[in-house]
Amino acid sequence: MAIASKELATAEVAYASICEVDKVQYINSIKDLPSKESSMAHMLLFSGNVQEAEGVLLQAGLIYQAIQVHINLYNWDRALELAVKHKTHVDTVLAYRQKYLDDFGKKETNKRFLQYSEGVEVDWEKIQAKIEMEIAKEREKAATSSAVRSSISSRR
Repeated sequence: MAIASKELATAEVAYASICEVDKVQYINSIKDLPSKESSMAHMLLFSGNVQEAEGVLLQAGLIYQAIQVHINLYNWDRALELAVKHKTHVDTVLAYRQKYLDDFGKKETNKRFLQYSEGVEVDWEKIQAKIEMEIAKEREKAATSSAVRSSISSRR
């Protein structure tokens, strides 16, 4: 109930009181997110609303974060679909998918993944650099919009 009404502090105390450590840690990670859109999306995820969370991220232009949500949920087809549609992070999806398969000693059988992996080089250093750039871009955007909001409210 507290999560639904965006009361993170209340939810954190409630989950801590019943020793739900993983939920407390997730709530704390939500508090650390750089933008209100990311926070909103992760609250929606916490409530099980994956499609709504994706919509919030896409509407805010946070394409990588939307892709990463699906990677984290092992929703590989949707992650690849978003990456291809937005022409970004296809290599990221392929790399995480391959790591997942390697961890379980499996070979790729999905035709779409096989098709895209033929033309895409997986370089973890480049992928990590792109991810860090995306995170920095989100922080910068959040700081700029926060400064604009406070500037507007101070004029009133």
